[in-house]
Amino acid sequence: MPMTVRLSARTERAVNALARRRRQTRSDVVRDALEHYTATNGGDAGRGRPYDAWLDVIGVVSAGARDRGRTTGEQFTAIVREKARARRAR
Repeated sequence: MPMTVRLSARTERAVNALARRRRQTRSDVVRDALEHYTATNGGDAGRGRPYDAWLDVIGVVSAGARDRGRTTGEQFTAIVREKARARRAR
């Protein structure tokens, strides 16, 4: 399907240089770029949920054993005190 796209002078120079380096037509370079863009963005043009951006990170860190009977503040205080004792013992 034919399509016309207006590019800035800078972008046009970059496309032309890339086409020369790859020994491809400008259309091939733009076609490859669009295919890559839609593949990496799921074809959604960046409208994913924030959760999706963090999928590879979620669940990587372990917080250790949790004592559900204590509040987060109490657990944090205990961790800080334990580290301070460990530093003094050196």
